[in-house]
Amino acid sequence: MSSRPVVPTDPDVPDVPSDPGAPASRHWSPAPAAPQAVIDSPARVGLFVLIATAVATALSIPLATGLLPESALGLVVPLAQLSPLLAALLVRRRDELWWRSLALHVPSGRALLIAVLAAITAFTLVPVARLLIGVVGGASPLADAPPLLGLLLAVPVVLATQAVFAIGEEAGWRGWLQSTLEPLGFWRMSLAIGGLWALWHLPVVLALGLSGREMVSYLGTIVAVAPLLSVLRRLSGTAWAAIIGHGLLNSLRVALEQNVLGPVDPTLLWVMDLSSWALWLGVAWVILRVADGLTPAGITSTTAPAGTPDRTDPRPS
Repeated sequence: MSSRPVVPTDPDVPDVPSDPGAPASRHWSPAPAAPQAVIDSPARVGLFVLIATAVATALSIPLATGLLPESALGLVVPLAQLSPLLAALLVRRRDELWWRSLALHVPSGRALLIAVLAAITAFTLVPVARLLIGVVGGASPLADAPPLLGLLLAVPVVLATQAVFAIGEEAGWRGWLQSTLEPLGFWRMSLAIGGLWALWHLPVVLALGLSGREMVSYLGTIVAVAPLLSVLRRLSGTAWAAIIGHGLLNSLRVALEQNVLGPVDPTLLWVMDLSSWALWLGVAWVILRVADGLTPAGITSTTAPAGTPDRTDPRPS
């Protein structure tokens, strides 16, 4: 009778022989640890948000205090839109070209064209669906609606103008910051950017004196649209797709949503807002699935986290 104690065995742990020279009954090695999502220099992210928001706040104070009339909004907003670009230029690493760190290069013209077509489709279908929900809910057409032809002719001009203004925003949010937060994964990254983007808008929104409902609707739309703009950047590998998408957000969407229906019941407005937020997120999900299926590794191969040395840059990293 053996004097060795009987030790319960764990079926998930291999038998280890008492003799080091004896072969193990099973070959076993510990599974590699799952990679951790590590953000490159969180301090840079915090400084970026601080600079961009501080500049936007400083520009909004004269509006909020009455030092500037509301008519000055057309000057204040374009200046505020440059603050994310300024912040990104200040906090970026210096081991790559500045336009690459802000994703203002174009890795593939074909991918950019596909992203632009996806943007036009999304920024047409979602507002139209929102209008249909309003009509089904009992909303009446706008009594003095502008002629459809004139509206359609105005959209390209407004789109071009709004896209130019959006360069400052998107170079920062979907350019530098998206590359930096890429390790978080797409949805956490894009929604985090959406939340910070809404926070950045808050000073101007407060200065305009919007009602609580208007403020929630405006900021909620910003958060809901953020993943769509991020997936356009992911699909194309460049912030220019998000810039064009941002221009469509402020031109085609606005033209459809503000020039078709008359006054809408507040309860129906909430239904329309919640429905459109779900649609923005759903469209982003669909485009993301398409984008990741275009190549075996997905389109993310065209982007690199901020701080990745530019191999075409002759300077040492």
